[in-house]
This record gives sequence, structure tokens and C-alpha cells, in this order.
Amino acid sequence: MQEFDKHQLFFFDNIIFFDTEFTNIDSEIGELMSIGLVKPNGEELYLELEYDESTIHPWVDEHVLPYLTGNKVSKEEAIEKIWDFVGREGEKPFLMAYVNQFDSIYWYRLFSDPKGHPVFWIPIDFASILFGFGFDPDIMREEEFYKWLEIDTTKYNKHNALDDAKKLKEVYEKFKEKVNKDS
Repeated sequence: MQEFDKHQLFFFDNIIFFDTEFTNIDSEIGELMSIGLVKPNGEELYLELEYDESTIHPWVDEHVLPYLTGNKVSKEEAIEKIWDFVGREGEKPFLMAYVNQFDSIYWYRLFSDPKGHPVFWIPIDFASILFGFGFDPDIMREEEFYKWLEIDTTKYNKHNALDDAKKLKEVYEKFKEKVNKDS
């Protein structure tokens, strides 16, 4: 069993930060549109997938579609590219998303198996980490939070899966520094 060190609150960096965009928040009809993955070393993968345009919610049409490039791959191609990016050998990394419920649902639907994919089967939810440290889980919508972390959010496009994953990586790293410094 791993020993707990109260002075080193974040002890595991085998993480891939991710975000997805999907056609509809209703996961019964929605489809995965794009996925962004970022490793701690900054290596990144961005994929847009083929999807049924009839499932696009009007909100997605207005807020997500403008950020898509249109270079779509099939689900089979996406799965292969993700396996190649994450790797097929060694310890499986954890996926971390901000409010991971929807991202995880669409991830599992892509791979059609809760364990037959290249990452550890339990995803990490950054909103829960925030809550555990006494922050409102919705705080990532507040510009003051980013100012506290000294993050310039203007370099990120909202509702772009890769930008959201890169922003989460930066937030996680700065948040980790802040809470470890204060412990």
C-alpha cells in the first residue's frame, strides 16, 4: 500500500488531461464530435470524429461547431490514434477532465468497453478535487480563479476540446503548486 504524505498532496502524475465535445448533452442521442488529450509533458492529440449531424443541439451549433476544423476521422481511426498516443505498454494512465461525467460517457461509448481502452478505467474528476479542497466545483467558470492561479485564459478557445484539455493541464499544475505550497 502506498504511504500517505500529507505534505505531498498530489503524488501521481501519470495523467492524461482530456476534454470532449459532443453533439448533444443527452448521451442517449448525442455523439462524440471531438476529443483533446494532453500529457503532462505537453504532448497532445486532437481528433474530430464523424458524427450524425441530425443529433446536433442548437447550443452546440452555436458554441462548438465554430471551433471545429472539419478534418474528421472515423471512430476506428480515432481509437487507433488514441492507442498510439497513450501507448499500449506499461501502466495505464488516468484520464482527468473537469466535470468528467459526460466526457467519460462518450469516451466509454467510443471504446465500447469500460476497461478495453488504453487508460485506467476510473477517470479523475477535477471538479471533485476542487470540492475536496473547499472550492466551489463551478469555480472554473470564474475569471477570478484564473487570476489567483495566474493563468491567462485568453489563449484558450472555449468549447474546443484540445484548448479545454490544455487549460485543465495548466490549471491542475498551478493548483497543485498552490495547495502543496500551503500544506
